[in-house]
Amino acid sequence: MNQDFNAKLNLLIKSEKALFRLEMRRKGRQTLFTAIALLAVLAALALINVTVYLYLVTRFSPLVSAGILSGLNLAIAAIFLVIASRQDVGPEAASLEEIRDFAWEQVSRDLDGVKQQVGDFTDGIKRVSGSINSVMHRDYSALAAMLPFVQTLLAARKKKKEGEAGKQ
Repeated sequence: MNQDFNAKLNLLIKSEKALFRLEMRRKGRQTLFTAIALLAVLAALALINVTVYLYLVTRFSPLVSAGILSGLNLAIAAIFLVIASRQDVGPEAASLEEIRDFAWEQVSRDLDGVKQQVGDFTDGIKRVSGSINSVMHRDYSALAAMLPFVQTLLAARKKKKEGEAGKQ
């Protein structure tokens, strides 16, 4: 069980690492396109703003010309920001997420099994403790309850002796 659990845990770790790398790659591309968008907007605005403003001033008042130019600048910035925000991790992320979810399910199932075994062991200890307490308090009816415990100890001792005899 230990090797099986380790394999499931390794699968979970590998899928998480792969998803993390994909997410970082996506964030890197997103950051690059955002930076390019900002540089393009700044360069375009710096070169075009003066030209457009001078053209608009000949047709409109300086206040209206500045408003029109500001609206154009915001529209250009919005276009590039939308392009930058539409980056996706791709189809490989879905399969990696399925592997991760499967690994989590398997690890959870194994942990539930271990939890059940610990609970069973704890219950066994409580039963033995209760039997011993009954004997110590002169309640001999509990001797029958200790019989399975004694049989288990004797069987374990017998197996140990057989194992030692087989080694010699």
